[in-house]
Amino acid sequence: MGFWKGLWENFQKRFMEEEALELDADIASMEEWDWETLVKDRHLLKLSDPYERQKFIRSCLDQMQDSSKEVESLTAEYNMVTAYLTDMEELEALPESEMQEVQHTARILLLREEEHRSFEEKKNRISETEFRQMAQLEDTMPKAYQDVKEAENYRDKIRADLSKLEGEKQGYLYQKEELRRTIANIRGMVLICCMAVAACMVMLLILQFGFAMDTTLGYILTAGCGAVALTFLYVNYLENTKEFRRAESGFNKIILLKNTVNIRYVNNTNLLEYLYLKYKITSAKELEKKWDLYQQEKADRERRLQNREELDFYQRELLKILRRYRLHDPTIWAHRPEALLDRKEMVEVRHSYVIRRQKLRAQMDYNRKLASEAQKELKLMAENYPDYTKEILDSLKHYDIGE
Repeated sequence: MGFWKGLWENFQKRFMEEEALELDADIASMEEWDWETLVKDRHLLKLSDPYERQKFIRSCLDQMQDSSKEVESLTAEYNMVTAYLTDMEELEALPESEMQEVQHTARILLLREEEHRSFEEKKNRISETEFRQMAQLEDTMPKAYQDVKEAENYRDKIRADLSKLEGEKQGYLYQKEELRRTIANIRGMVLICCMAVAACMVMLLILQFGFAMDTTLGYILTAGCGAVALTFLYVNYLENTKEFRRAESGFNKIILLKNTVNIRYVNNTNLLEYLYLKYKITSAKELEKKWDLYQQEKADRERRLQNREELDFYQRELLKILRRYRLHDPTIWAHRPEALLDRKEMVEVRHSYVIRRQKLRAQMDYNRKLASEAQKELKLMAENYPDYTKEILDSLKHYDIGE
């Protein structure tokens, strides 16, 4: 196992060195081309002309000053990158027991970071406006839901009562109409019966006086049948009239009761409209759903806050541990705990810093070359034209050029 691990590390090291050499070659060729482009036309300048000469001197001094400042800036960055690489060596050289402590804290920190990312990616269950609204109602929420629920139940009960009363009303209307027709029919039957009795009497009179017949029995039968029929019709008339009055009385009671229930329904409707407007809902079910979502969202936010506190805590703990060692900047590892746990990740980080340092070194060499070439140009000018040496030195006083 150790053999394959060593072989893999040597392969990575060789790969990084070859890549760095290729990068240096590319930058070097680019620098030579840039420099040649900058100086190839200088021999064409007329140094005998004061304006052209001063322009040339200032150009060289500007180049030296700019290159010096750039080297100074790049040197600071180069030293910082070098310090980071040194920090990696220090970390890899830690004893196993101390490295286990570092990795244990880094592992917990990495878990907290993953949990934090999952919280950040999760969408809110309700909008911020709804969350603040439900937070304001948190103390009164159970009673508020109960009030809306009771009002809705009462509304349903009133609707059922109104439906029942409407059915009874229609029943009484039908009953009254039937009784009215029955009474009218009885009156018609009484009239018919009277007319029949009268017709029979006329016929009996004709038989008695016209034909001298004995019609005593006919008178008795006609009078008896008429009396029985009229008595029967009269009794039915009285019963139906009494029933009609009862139906009319019941109908009036239903109308009065329905008016009372309608008033309750209007009051209940107004109350519900107010509650719906107050809680910005359309039903108690919606309020219950918002409340459930609010409680879940509140729990998520509390866990998110706890996660943020734990994340900060373990970052401080990791920094506290790393500050025991000679590290230039331990803070970068508090934000890259995966590099402390995964060797491949550490190799990638080292590789990126190596590439950065090579680029910085190439830029520093390039700027030093620019400054050196500008300095050579001024020295060559002073050697070829001694009369201009004082002018060069006077111009140099106005520039801040490092070594």
